[in-house]
Amino acid sequence: MLNSAALSRETLARAFEQSVDCVKLLSLDGRILWMNPNGLCAMEVEDFNMIRDVKWASMWPQEAQPTIVRSLAGAGEGEVVRFDAYCPTAKGSPRWWDVSVTRVEDDSGAPSGFLSISRDITAAEKGRQALQLAAKEIQHRLGNTLAVVSALLIGFARGTPDREVFAKEMQKRLIALNTVQKLFSGDQPSCRVDALMTTLTAPFEGSNAPLTMGFVPSVSIDRGQADAIALVIGELSVNSIKHGALGKSGSVHIDVAEDQGYLKVVWTEKLNDTVTARSREGGQGLSLIRDIVASREGVLETEWQSSGLTVTITFKI
Repeated sequence: MLNSAALSRETLARAFEQSVDCVKLLSLDGRILWMNPNGLCAMEVEDFNMIRDVKWASMWPQEAQPTIVRSLAGAGEGEVVRFDAYCPTAKGSPRWWDVSVTRVEDDSGAPSGFLSISRDITAAEKGRQALQLAAKEIQHRLGNTLAVVSALLIGFARGTPDREVFAKEMQKRLIALNTVQKLFSGDQPSCRVDALMTTLTAPFEGSNAPLTMGFVPSVSIDRGQADAIALVIGELSVNSIKHGALGKSGSVHIDVAEDQGYLKVVWTEKLNDTVTARSREGGQGLSLIRDIVASREGVLETEWQSSGLTVTITFKI
């Protein structure tokens, strides 16, 4: 049985040897000195002598090699470096890895090499890619649907001036909606909040639009926060069109402010009539987006007034 007194260097070495992850000891110049048996199995290396004293960076695809070099440099400065990257096995099987690199010191505290631990995350990465492909397919189909609706509106209105004006205004909004749903079709890690808010509110632009927005700071937020904000604004907009100011009589104003490292987005909706219902049976929208914001380490607060609703989203940036 293990106990603290039994944790000798030999015991710890055996623990590394038995780890399910790929554990490697590297020299100061980044050459492979040792790899545990499960690591050899995961990398499909039949004989350790095949990779003994080989430069670790050379075992990675060319596009990943600068990341390996930087990780060793960072670990050499005392950092604990983490990264995800693709590297096939010795037999060419595709693999994705979650990798950590730390410096190893001798008894005097002098650097003596590096410890790298790689965890196989291939299944998770393939799942992520499948979701991404599904999202792209949905975006493509939605784009086609919006294009068809736009063409039908224009065709229906042709020859009637009043209808043509309305159809062209609706076409602008449909194009804007298509732009919104494509906003994060790529893999960009961040975006500017002013560009995000401009895109999200574009479908409601116009001289008679009931939605207005104050000054928006040009700060960057990460993709998770931007996705959460987009979902919140989208949900509030749909609800407002169906039940509130954007579909009836009233106004919506959005304020965005940065204060002491926090970003606040405030949606203020006012109706010309008194609010008579604050929820509907089976409605889960606000609860869902509150959970989504919380998953991004943000806070969503709602406050009802007699004339409408104020929703505040807060993120640390």
